[in-house]
Amino acid sequence: MTRTPVPAGRWRSVRSRGAVAAATVVLAAIVPGADVALGDQRTSAELAYTCAFPAGPHPVKVQVAARFPARAATGAAIRPAEVTTSVTLPEAAVAELTGLRAATTGATTRLTTEVAQNGAAAQALWLGTAPSVPLTSPGGAVFRATGDVPTVTANSPGDLTVTAAGLTLEFRPLTTEGGATDPATLSVPCTPAPGAKGLLATVPIGTASSSPAPTPSTSATAPAAGGASRSTPESAPRIAPPKAAAAPAATAPKCQGDTTDPLALAAYTTGYSNVTKMGNASLIPVFCSKVVQGPNQLKRIEVRPGVFELHLLQNSVGRLDYQGRAQTPPGPATFLTFGFMPTTATMTLEATGPLSIESDLNNTAGHGETYIRAPLVLHISDVKVNGTPLDVGPNCRTTGPVYSTDPDPARNTKDHLVLLGELKKGADTVWRGYSLSRGGPLDGSVTIPPFTGCGVGEDLSPLFTASVSGPANTVKQNQGAPCASGIEDDPAQLCTADKQPTTIPTPLR
Repeated sequence: MTRTPVPAGRWRSVRSRGAVAAATVVLAAIVPGADVALGDQRTSAELAYTCAFPAGPHPVKVQVAARFPARAATGAAIRPAEVTTSVTLPEAAVAELTGLRAATTGATTRLTTEVAQNGAAAQALWLGTAPSVPLTSPGGAVFRATGDVPTVTANSPGDLTVTAAGLTLEFRPLTTEGGATDPATLSVPCTPAPGAKGLLATVPIGTASSSPAPTPSTSATAPAAGGASRSTPESAPRIAPPKAAAAPAATAPKCQGDTTDPLALAAYTTGYSNVTKMGNASLIPVFCSKVVQGPNQLKRIEVRPGVFELHLLQNSVGRLDYQGRAQTPPGPATFLTFGFMPTTATMTLEATGPLSIESDLNNTAGHGETYIRAPLVLHISDVKVNGTPLDVGPNCRTTGPVYSTDPDPARNTKDHLVLLGELKKGADTVWRGYSLSRGGPLDGSVTIPPFTGCGVGEDLSPLFTASVSGPANTVKQNQGAPCASGIEDDPAQLCTADKQPTTIPTPLR
């Protein structure tokens, strides 16, 4: 596959390690490097939970699988890898979801783990997201959640254990028509069944050849000889979750890429749209884009007499895919009608044509730009004014696509939005920012056209035009690293076994 020649993979920001005392177990988000203990111990634990659904408790089977190192030295960062939390709901629990008229749902898992060593313990939250599954299969439903988890650093010798504790399941069910159920989300707390053993892994920690020097945020205090230190408020470990888990990702829809085209990509994207008249930011749910990359073209451009720059150009095409339709998943929005009445609605962006993706990487100047142009019409449904349903009918939408001022005058046709992703090479020669082959932030500003087709029996379109339509609405999206679904090799593990993206991004403001 031809790819933009920038460093592959995903960056994770380096974050400072939290202060600890006594047992000095530290959990932090650390960039994998030479000091990271590599995993060679695969673990899988079958756990029993009782989950408190609205109609009553149900037994739920949970399997947690991960890869840990067989052992590690003091001061080495232990990063659990390939973490998967599989949740099996019984038929009775699924019936509670279908009772909401749900046809499909994805899930977010929040597993609390206890990391302990030498009598002191800390808690770390393992977040995972599972794609949507149908709720029609007999025998229940199975959700396979994946996601990044915190790293663990032990600064003293002794066995380090990781044990599963409480679990919360969050569902965002959708109806057969693709709309949100009422309620739109369901949060279910789960507790380990009586007598259940939740041990996930034991990692022996040995003395490193040279211990790291203490820093203001890392204590070098060790347990007293012959005894284990206690977990007091002063000595208890502190947790710093990984950056990717700072804001839980929304449930991701199915996004299976094309396996027949070697230039095919599939990627998840999410973000916020700050609608000026709403006075707040509306979440754009995680959505699926499928892209076919165009060929790379090298172009030597003379910027001034005798001075040339080398550009790498690529034009690609894409489409949105939500359950076979060219749209984003329906998402909730809140605004004011009549200037003061609180109103909730479900908003969907529907593509009226393909996405155009044009990339220009200036390798000489160390700068790249990617422009994404997309014709998207905004639909509104499931409207409630001050809690009272308002029937807007099935065709409440903008008169045309939301649009941006295009930087290319010849294409400034007011029928598509424009998003810009920038890539820059720093003084350390590391490229940072957005490229199609790795993801990253995208920014834009759009005008929302007037509405049409709203209302049953009376025309409510002017109401939504006055409440929502207008210029200067900023959009910030975050694309995850794509799955190159058309090729078998996946050294960076960016694809699931069925060629869906493993990277589910979090929204940026």
